[in-house]
Amino acid sequence: MVLNKKGDRMKKKLMILVSAFVLMLGLCSCAKQPDEETYAGYTSEMLQASCENTAQSLIKLTPDEIMQYVAYYENQAGSNKESDEAQIELTMLQQWAEVQPQVGEFVGFKNFEVTKAGKTISAVETISFEKRDVTLTYVISAVSTEVTAINVQIVYSKSEIMAKAGLNTIMALAIVFVVLILIAIIIYCFNIIPYLTNKMKEAAEQKNKTIEAEIDQIENETVISNDETDDLELVAVITAAIAASTGASTDDFVVRSIKRRY
Repeated sequence: MVLNKKGDRMKKKLMILVSAFVLMLGLCSCAKQPDEETYAGYTSEMLQASCENTAQSLIKLTPDEIMQYVAYYENQAGSNKESDEAQIELTMLQQWAEVQPQVGEFVGFKNFEVTKAGKTISAVETISFEKRDVTLTYVISAVSTEVTAINVQIVYSKSEIMAKAGLNTIMALAIVFVVLILIAIIIYCFNIIPYLTNKMKEAAEQKNKTIEAEIDQIENETVISNDETDDLELVAVITAAIAASTGASTDDFVVRSIKRRY
């Protein structure tokens, strides 16, 4: 029984939220003056009544109820043929969930305005709250006469709008300057790369020269060592020959120098 009661309350509250659409369709059949201006078949009074009815339904919702409806419409959106209406309701509830904590208690309805731009009709109801005013906007297609969106937004003062515009301008300029600096660094890197490449080539060439010089030195030392070895062998042979011919000991001979004649 508890579940059934909760389900009934949920259905009743859902009916309140969608009543704006039903009200608009029902009022289309009401009699109106021949000279009364209409917007896609709706009079200004019809649109205002729908906006106020929707606003009153939103004002009565608690934050917890809003979250429940958001979860409900998230499941409904895209799941059936009524997904477009569910998406409209979902967007409206999500916007109201952001706006509600910032506006305070409801004061009253301030003004209402209907405008038509091309194939789009906008019905805007301005609602007064303790802290800020809020606009509830019905967006209607002039061709299909269907509601395409319901938006809820805070009304910002001119100073706040200018401050936000200034902040956006500063951020945009900062981004531009950062990008220009990055581009300048990249271009400068193109000049550094050849310089570094040349330095690396010079270092490699210098290293090769050093290696070649070391190799030459080792070869020269090897040649000198070989020459010295040959001279010692020659002295030994000559000394032995002289000792053999004279009968003297090799210890009596002292080689002072060796001069090559060839």
